[in-house]
Amino acid sequence: MAILFAICVTGAVPDASAQGPEGLTGVYSNKQGRLAIVEGSNETLVHFSGSFPQGESAGTCDCAWVVQKKTATAWTLGQADDPEPWTLRVNPKQFVLESGPTPQCCGAGYPGKDTFARSTSKPLGICKVKASKAGFHASDAANTARKAFVVSGDAVEAYVDPVEPDFLAARFQGPQKATAGLLKREDLDCSADSGPTASKAPVAADKLQPFAGTWVELTRQGKGFVVLKPCSAATRSFTVKPATGEVEVQLGQEATTLKVTSVEPGKGTGAWVLGLTASDGKPEALQWKTADAAKGTVTVTSPDLFSQSHDYVRQEKKSGFPSKQETGCDEYER
Repeated sequence: MAILFAICVTGAVPDASAQGPEGLTGVYSNKQGRLAIVEGSNETLVHFSGSFPQGESAGTCDCAWVVQKKTATAWTLGQADDPEPWTLRVNPKQFVLESGPTPQCCGAGYPGKDTFARSTSKPLGICKVKASKAGFHASDAANTARKAFVVSGDAVEAYVDPVEPDFLAARFQGPQKATAGLLKREDLDCSADSGPTASKAPVAADKLQPFAGTWVELTRQGKGFVVLKPCSAATRSFTVKPATGEVEVQLGQEATTLKVTSVEPGKGTGAWVLGLTASDGKPEALQWKTADAAKGTVTVTSPDLFSQSHDYVRQEKKSGFPSKQETGCDEYER
């Protein structure tokens, strides 16, 4: 049986202002293939792999794009060597992928449309940077090196393509924004966590003891920090429980509990990477850094739960910071 196989791994770099929030990152699947979305503050990468009937044989698609334009309901997907853009229609329950008249990364016979239910979403794999420094690359024909980079020990989310290309579409969640781009496969170790990890056991209590206790969010004000009490919600906090191997995260108006499934040293003194697993098996890498040991402060970041909130103080040391009530609370009290 003859198999047609085409690979396109280049794209056109879009205007950063066209990028939206990182709400759809993940891998979606149907019986014929997969759709991977890697969203960042700078750009969004999309990868599609699938098969389709081609006479008595089968044809395949392996396509990678950069999003050139976004609206709430449609994304324009571009490749540097393909003048005909694809369209990804973003519907409430599904994605509809539509090609141009002659898609170069699929070949003759491709029907021009595929659909993926949003309910099939799975998280990207978690890879750890093993090179001393791994630079992001653009999705152009030359895979041009960028200024952005990650360093040894950093955890990144990545789409680990089964065909094992030289570059992986990846994203790194920093304190203020998520950076998306291509990282060299040889610079990453993706063997530890390539999918959901619901079956992993929590780590031993002694390994979690240094992180134990409740940590309360600090809000920057001027050159310092305050403990802010919101009008209609609790102050964000999280509690590490070594006895159960769990982290309970108070998000203000709701709370969630995750297992700690790994603890590994990060880059530099006081830096750690805690692997967290939600009840649905979704993994999340928590970057932990001691900011001021005497004051009991830490800086944390992760792709989801701690993407907007980063500075925390041990509950027993929060009296070292002024407490402030959020203003304009009258409307909540009526």
